[in-house]
Amino acid sequence: MAGKILIKGAQVVTMDVTLGDFASADILVENGAIAAVGPSLPATDAEIIDAANMIALPGIIDAHTCLWQTVLRGSVPDLWDGSYGTKLLPWRRGYTAEDNYNAAYVGAHEALSYGTTTIVDYCHNIHGPGYADASIKALKESGIRHLFEHSFMSPPGDTFKTLDERLAEGKRVYETFHDPANLTSIGFGTDSIGSPDIARQLAFARGYKAPSCIHVNETGVVAALHADGLLGPDFSVVHGNLLSNAELDMMAKARMPLCFTPTADVNGTPADVVRRAMERGVDVVFGCDVPCSVATDTLGQLRIMFNVGGFVDGAMERSFSTVLGRRPIPRPGLPLLTPRKLMEIATIMAARVLGLDDRIGSLTPGKRADIVLIDKGPFGSSIGPDACAHVLLQTSPRDVDTVMVDGRIRMRGGELAGFDPERTASMVRASRQRILS
Repeated sequence: MAGKILIKGAQVVTMDVTLGDFASADILVENGAIAAVGPSLPATDAEIIDAANMIALPGIIDAHTCLWQTVLRGSVPDLWDGSYGTKLLPWRRGYTAEDNYNAAYVGAHEALSYGTTTIVDYCHNIHGPGYADASIKALKESGIRHLFEHSFMSPPGDTFKTLDERLAEGKRVYETFHDPANLTSIGFGTDSIGSPDIARQLAFARGYKAPSCIHVNETGVVAALHADGLLGPDFSVVHGNLLSNAELDMMAKARMPLCFTPTADVNGTPADVVRRAMERGVDVVFGCDVPCSVATDTLGQLRIMFNVGGFVDGAMERSFSTVLGRRPIPRPGLPLLTPRKLMEIATIMAARVLGLDDRIGSLTPGKRADIVLIDKGPFGSSIGPDACAHVLLQTSPRDVDTVMVDGRIRMRGGELAGFDPERTASMVRASRQRILS
């Protein structure tokens, strides 16, 4: 069990509406949990972290990514040309279980280095027994909190011949590994629309009260799921660029969340669904999604969304009202994605969507100590008091100083604990040699 740690003198963003924020405060961590937050906390026999020039935040949550792609980093820099489907996905045929391990190990450490403390690893690269085990083993070794989404999609080279076999493997994985108290949660991913098995797959997941998701890239998918009575708060839509307003209304009524993955979902695709969804009361969260194209850097994705969201706000406002000058006049809800709102989405809202808000998402005493310290940097802190704006707009990955998961320090002074770059490079080389040959 992690010991006692006192974070001293940080500017604290708690994401707890009762606690509020602090211009300067301490955070006491005991046995992996947040014991207290406030100015000048007494603590004997505690390890001290001097955070006087730092901003303390709840750990960042990546709500959807596919870590199996990490060893093929940069293989699909252009998402416009279709090579994700024609080149990357067929490469799955060359994967061994060891490659799943290597990719998840590298990707999880990368995420930690960017301040991500919880990751949703959507794995549609499970060819047979042992593949999910390897990914989960790597996630556990990294020390990141994780929801492993065991996809029922069939990859090339799949050794499971029937849905019964895939469900049996899902049952084994859930019953072997699901242990939220020790950082591992298990969820599921259904086939895409058109499969006759979605209802059965979803019923299987709901039998375990496990969250699940579906990739949606067409109009009418949610309407079809609604007609079959399948919508619910435990079943999220990933992407959803082409969802109609009527479908978003169905999702809002069912409390069905949307996960938007900025790099994948703004490259040549309509990005207004985020605003349309939020206006209708749909919970929207964000993920990195495609390590083959972009780093597993959730804060980086939030920065993309801040700029894209501002562009969409202006474009939509011009479509429905008279705008004089460069920008529409601000009003409640315009702009929609402020820095504070984006940081809230990536912490407490994402925790709520994942069913983990009783444990993480805010710096509330009693919750587990998933904490990020971001150095205000050598170039000066912001004049304004908004710490979220400083984090999003005035810092970079080099400023992520300390990352704590469940009270354990996974990065300190910008250095990952127990991470061997030479070993990692060797793992990546070995996997690429197997996969690409």
